[in-house]
Amino acid sequence: MRITKYILSLAVLIAALGCERRPLEYFYKPEAKIILEVDWSDFPEKPTGMTVFLFKQGETGQAFTTSEVDKTELNVTAGTYKLFVMNQSVNEIGGVTFKNMGTYETAEAVISKVASKWYSIVKGVIASTEGEDLIGVGVQPDDLGIALADEFTISEDEVKNFQYQYAKWRKGKGKQDGDGEAADDAPIDKDAPALRTIKVAAHNVVSHLHVKIYFKNIQNLASVRTSMEGLAESFMLTQNTTSRAEVAQLVEEWQMVKTADKEGYVESTISTFALPNGETSSAQRNPEANIFTVQALHADHQTITTEVFPVGDKFRITVRPKFYRLHMELEVGPIILPNYDPSGDSGGFITTVVDWDDLIDVTIPI
Repeated sequence: MRITKYILSLAVLIAALGCERRPLEYFYKPEAKIILEVDWSDFPEKPTGMTVFLFKQGETGQAFTTSEVDKTELNVTAGTYKLFVMNQSVNEIGGVTFKNMGTYETAEAVISKVASKWYSIVKGVIASTEGEDLIGVGVQPDDLGIALADEFTISEDEVKNFQYQYAKWRKGKGKQDGDGEAADDAPIDKDAPALRTIKVAAHNVVSHLHVKIYFKNIQNLASVRTSMEGLAESFMLTQNTTSRAEVAQLVEEWQMVKTADKEGYVESTISTFALPNGETSSAQRNPEANIFTVQALHADHQTITTEVFPVGDKFRITVRPKFYRLHMELEVGPIILPNYDPSGDSGGFITTVVDWDDLIDVTIPI
């Protein structure tokens, strides 16, 4: 009887000790919770969503989109990680397509293309046969905010310690073992303490190009249409630089400013990735690296003056002011228009280009 009582007492003790350890064993998952905090103060506006791209060394990258833009949580296993954050999702950023997003080093935003009959005619290569391909030009990209985190490592010991503390936390909250869920299915509670907080700041990788074109006899100007060749076609998101690839972009909306009788300028600003090869200065650049073509429609709505300016060495570039990566300034001219009085009512300067000679832009399927 004494032996039997001893065995029963030992069994009860072992069972009791087992109950004390059950939360740790039952809920143990080889992962820990970290908090990701994102600062959007240097972005034009706080987005309504963001996408987190998480890359564990030796594994395929993962991505998820969330409406939690100030902070969100990540459950990670032991390993070494890189991550970056983008405003919105890859389908919500206009004017760009995304390539190679499954690999951290190669993630790239590429300016979308359209075909322009006007640009093809200006360059003298319009297709002579119906249906032949036209030259593609880039559209203006939407603001694109990217936040890069420093590489970080989560050790096995940190994961084990997190799970131990998490089990104690659950017990302190009075949560039942399992709550009806298997360990592999039970998510880590959102209000549980995190192992670590990672802070990142988002910056706009899109740049602005502001252009002024000076005119004499500006009263005879009806509209302006231009193209700028040699701009960057894409931005390498995790390398904080533009690629070598180039694209032409059109500038078709202008405002007129008269500075004196018969003199003045038109100005406009477009969004771009700026210059290729990560260039942030125009010093000693080849002027032919950027060709700025200007077509000015006269007030008679028939006559067109065309001027071509090599401007690769003429940009004034400010590095990373608030809200966008670079600000580029360019001034050209003056372009001298004929000094005549147009017949009839010209209707004044047209700020937005209408299609001259029934020229249209069509989307290129890419």
